[in-house]
Amino acid sequence: MDASMLEETIQNPNPYPVIAALEYDDIWQLCLQARDLAWDPVRAIDWAELKRFGDTLPQEVRDAGAEWWSLRAWMEHGATPYGAERYRDAVFEHLPFEVKQHVVNFIAEELRHHEASFRVADALGGYQPIPRSDYFQMVIPKFHDERDEKAMPFYAGMAVNTLFEQLSGELLTARYKNAQHIAIKDACRLILRDEARHIQFGRILMRRFFATLTLEQKTTLGAKFAKKLRGSLLNGVYSVVNLPGEERKRAARARHLAAEYGLGATYPDEEVAIIADALAQIRADVAPYDVPIPIVVEIEGSSPAIKTAAE
Repeated sequence: MDASMLEETIQNPNPYPVIAALEYDDIWQLCLQARDLAWDPVRAIDWAELKRFGDTLPQEVRDAGAEWWSLRAWMEHGATPYGAERYRDAVFEHLPFEVKQHVVNFIAEELRHHEASFRVADALGGYQPIPRSDYFQMVIPKFHDERDEKAMPFYAGMAVNTLFEQLSGELLTARYKNAQHIAIKDACRLILRDEARHIQFGRILMRRFFATLTLEQKTTLGAKFAKKLRGSLLNGVYSVVNLPGEERKRAARARHLAAEYGLGATYPDEEVAIIADALAQIRADVAPYDVPIPIVVEIEGSSPAIKTAAE
């Protein structure tokens, strides 16, 4: 075989120098916490007891719980390729070791959040690997567009993601409060503990790097956050309003059943208020850095466009 045929055809940037020195002690402390607080989804939760509990529920409720937690599993899984892309960026931008370590931790943690979620779904009524709705099958792959990430510096892009996780954390807190079974509550609690660390990383980025962004970069950051909010939450898996006819009714009833029976879900009308409050807090958090987040009219207008399941 011609030697040239063995050569790598994809040209990667030069990874050298490989940075090993620690530059940001606050980020390194998050990495140490991740090691100390690591948990195993198989051993941390009593899945057998949850399965016994699931067997006592009406079939319709079991199916609703399985659908809800399958949805959560899909979303958690979707974070892993995002993390993989950011790790690649961190390597080839020669970022400090602790930044790369945090991104690796993020990938591993999102993957275990996915595992915990599909195990809850499986214990209730059976994990669903493919959404029942054609709409979800179409929209979920569009949630992450690398063109948006590439339009921002590395730390600005990571900040957008962690601001979004702050909002998602508020929603998960409500689901933790809804959970009536200890195994589901434990799953929510352990996922929230990891998410709190991800949010803290975002706050560190704001303190350290937001002052270095240009006005144009800050404007882009705010616009990309609002876009991600609309695409992933308001028009995505947490809104049933975009589903067609009968599928919307079925999905809305399933969501209500999962919340009514305390399976770690939330009612759609509750979610709108939670998102609005979290968005107001995020806007206040970035205001000192002059990062403008556009008004999201769907939830901040005089007549919010997001409809509840009851409508």
